[in-house]
Amino acid sequence: MYSEGHAGLTLALSSLLMIPFGDRYETTLFIIVATLLASLPDIDLSLQRKGYPIHHRGATHSIFAAVICGVISAVVLYYLYRTWVYFLIGFGSGFIGIVSHLLGDILTYMAFNPLWPFRDYEISLGIVAASNQQANNIMMIIGVLCFALYAMQ
Repeated sequence: MYSEGHAGLTLALSSLLMIPFGDRYETTLFIIVATLLASLPDIDLSLQRKGYPIHHRGATHSIFAAVICGVISAVVLYYLYRTWVYFLIGFGSGFIGIVSHLLGDILTYMAFNPLWPFRDYEISLGIVAASNQQANNIMMIIGVLCFALYAMQ
């Protein structure tokens, strides 16, 4: 899945997750941070192009990376807002942003190990090619619709 597909999927998931909490600054921040971080695991492609010995859909595509991203986001938001609520928002949005990326990649043909380094288990549902522009656009449309549903409350 490409960045617009990942952003759309994350926008959809995080918007739906935040509906029960109402349309507030904190919930909107959660959605924004999660969506901004949605394509972060694909940083491995940029590093690979620069010559680093890293594999696409390796360590950056794992629950372990999601936890690390959550912790970093939590520390940044805590530093900015100085309250534990924002620490939790940071962790949750960072974690969900990466996990939603993994969910999107599971739909594609290329298998990867989301449980690295704890378990050696590769998964792929092989439903759609990551490069399928129609699928990526549909994900973005679904994400925008879910965000509109969230914003209408």
